[in-house]
Amino acid sequence: MSIQDALGGILGALATGSLFLGLALATVGVYGMLRKPDIFHQLHAAGLVTGPAVMLVLLASLGSGSVEIVTSAVLVILFVLVTAPLSSHAIAQAALRRRTAPPSDDAAD
Repeated sequence: MSIQDALGGILGALATGSLFLGLALATVGVYGMLRKPDIFHQLHAAGLVTGPAVMLVLLASLGSGSVEIVTSAVLVILFVLVTAPLSSHAIAQAALRRRTAPPSDDAAD
């Protein structure tokens, strides 16, 4: 067995581990989105899916060894890094503006 075969096996094992960890995080995030009561808690769980889970799944493409696939995955990771916080912020702002203000305690005095 050559060193190149050994490194290919290690890279494949790391890619498989990255894929399964990403899928596990995505599963937990989706479950959290379904179980949480309001949009702000759901956004917290959605951040787990759009952040680490997507990136780990895309990092698993390193095991393919194809330059085209790895390049595409890196570009998608950069796109997700830029757009995920912006979209979460926009959703939170819209939810905050839509929610009615709770009654203040000063009105009872």
